[in-house]
Amino acid sequence: MEGRHWRRGRVRVLFDAALPASPEPWWFDLSGLESRGLVTGRGGGRGSVVFFRSPLENGEEWVLRHYMRGGTIARALGDRYLWQGLDDTRPWREWFYTARLFDEGLPVPRPVAGRVVRLGPLYAADLITVRVPGARSLDENLGEAGVPDATWHAVGACIRRFHNAGHWHPDLNSRNILVAPEGTVSIIDWDRGRYRAGTDGDWREANLQRLRRDLEKRLRIRERWVYTDACFAQLRAGYEAGAPSDG
Repeated sequence: MEGRHWRRGRVRVLFDAALPASPEPWWFDLSGLESRGLVTGRGGGRGSVVFFRSPLENGEEWVLRHYMRGGTIARALGDRYLWQGLDDTRPWREWFYTARLFDEGLPVPRPVAGRVVRLGPLYAADLITVRVPGARSLDENLGEAGVPDATWHAVGACIRRFHNAGHWHPDLNSRNILVAPEGTVSIIDWDRGRYRAGTDGDWREANLQRLRRDLEKRLRIRERWVYTDACFAQLRAGYEAGAPSDG
């Protein structure tokens, strides 16, 4: 994928050069999408997530995500981030890294466009990706009926694909793992992802253990959470089945 961008005053927009038209400002605006009857739903999480039909009328559904901070700093800055150059902004990092993963054939939603709005020394940002049809986060599934062993196996196999290719996810958790109705798995939120091939292999196991701690933590704090040690055993089995052969 090749990225292009335009700038209008305080606004910078990055987009897939293969799009038949460059993004309009209203693509990133809820009221603009609503006024055109394109909004199909809203999502959860820290940021404001909007699902909408592609303005290009290509049959796709897209996801607009407004970046929001987490933790204690969110009380002070909310959706603002420190400006340290365009290439270091969250949508620029996530668009380009996700585009790389997509080009490598890894299971990530195709990135469409990102927007940065300068606010003095700070900025606010948004990202648009193609929605995986019918996909829900692992978190949503575990908070309801759970998922079958085959899905846990598929989650492990999916993670292994990224690890085999040398890609490390900094925040591997149940909210960043998507499960489609047919059971296929993809992983989102790659703005701080890193290519770690050639380094020692400890990062792979540490990545898995981060996910395990997240699953166990949510078991303690959620009223309903369909997860046991056997679930992670199935995930581990899927992960190990994807190990590269010595030959």
